[in-house]
Amino acid sequence: MSEPLIGLLAELPSAELDLERGERIRKRCHAQLARRASRSTSHERVLTIKAAQVWQPVIAILGAAYLTDVVIQAIRLYATL
Repeated sequence: MSEPLIGLLAELPSAELDLERGERIRKRCHAQLARRASRSTSHERVLTIKAAQVWQPVIAILGAAYLTDVVIQAIRLYATL
């Protein structure tokens, strides 16, 4: 930032939070967090576990296919030498 801009910003009064407004905001945040916590049920956890059970074998199969291809290409390379 430029020096004049920093000087102008330094002259601004500091913001002070209204205690009542701060308390209202805090209560709304706590209520929102409580709603989110109640929504995350065991059903969502079960879906997450099932998704992991599906993706882990898929990743293992793709890794095995990749490794197999690497080995085949290495054998072909050594066969041509």
